[in-house]
Amino acid sequence: MELKELRDKIDEIDDELAELFVKRAQIACDVAEYKRAHNMAIMQPGREEEVLQMACRNIPDGLKDGGRLFFTTLMDISKCRQQQLLTEVVPFRTVSETKDPVVGAVTRGSYTADACEKFCGSDVNIRYFPDFGAVFEAVENGEIDYGVLPIQNSTAGIVGATYDLMLRHSFYICRSTMIPINHVLAAKKGTRLSDIRVVTSHEMALKQCSKFLGERRYAFEEASSTAKAAESVAQSDDRTVAAICSASCAKLFGLEPVAHDITDIKDNFTRFIMISKEMQVPENAGVVSLCLTVPHTAGSLYRLLTRFAYCGLNLCRIESKPVPDSLAYLKQDAFDFIFFLDFIGSIADENVIKLLIGLEKQMRYYRFLGNYEEI
Repeated sequence: MELKELRDKIDEIDDELAELFVKRAQIACDVAEYKRAHNMAIMQPGREEEVLQMACRNIPDGLKDGGRLFFTTLMDISKCRQQQLLTEVVPFRTVSETKDPVVGAVTRGSYTADACEKFCGSDVNIRYFPDFGAVFEAVENGEIDYGVLPIQNSTAGIVGATYDLMLRHSFYICRSTMIPINHVLAAKKGTRLSDIRVVTSHEMALKQCSKFLGERRYAFEEASSTAKAAESVAQSDDRTVAAICSASCAKLFGLEPVAHDITDIKDNFTRFIMISKEMQVPENAGVVSLCLTVPHTAGSLYRLLTRFAYCGLNLCRIESKPVPDSLAYLKQDAFDFIFFLDFIGSIADENVIKLLIGLEKQMRYYRFLGNYEEI
């Protein structure tokens, strides 16, 4: 049989499958109406496995796994459709943005201060804190209106400390932005590059300059921020120690750059988020963030992603972190994870609201982190 004849046969089968799919989808709608009339939940424990066993009973062993996946996807689509039909839209409660806010950041001279200015203008009232945790606490306690924190770098990846704190505190993301990172190696005036033996900076800055550090075999020490590192060098009499920071930060603390553009990748950016105690959704909000757990079973993440695909939503970021001790009740295995998801969407969209309501009801752990604007 020629290839065209084989393809024609596949096309005929696909037409039959399409007709059956439409027929099945209509019956699924009828099931949804029955569940609505009888106040039944969308998820019926045991029914799914029963359907899978019946549907796959005549499929040969070599195709059984594929057949199970095929019918699982069909059922997931049906559940998504039922979710859309049965879920009542409940609008989110939001508050207005704060005018002339007090914004929290870590240490003057850090890149976070640049992000604060981009979010709120050059005359922004910044209150400085010793570490990220203190910023989260100040927002949660209502001491400041907003907090600004780094969350991801294009070279070094996620800022683990920020993600860990996100799981411990109550807050909402209301904006995010990208700040270009241009590191210098700064030391006390008169110090030569050959004098330096030890480099100090924030963990992420050290990672971003790992090639530069490795080639020169410098020892390194972590600091709570690039600005703290620069400050410690400025206060020390040891000329063998230098700091990785921005040129403006070096100037602020009276240091002198002894090497410029030392990042491994020149197009280096850090993403910052602005957080608030109450949910604020800017007019141009177009990104939704949330975190959740999925069942520790084969294909569970794939099935989660099917929900977003069904709604036509574009997932733009997925990160995972081990379940922390503060959420130990979620652990069923040493390698259980919490997933952080960003997708393009708005809580003004009814389909998005219905998706989020379904996730909140059906996931063991779920948190809505905000609907915000990228600026």
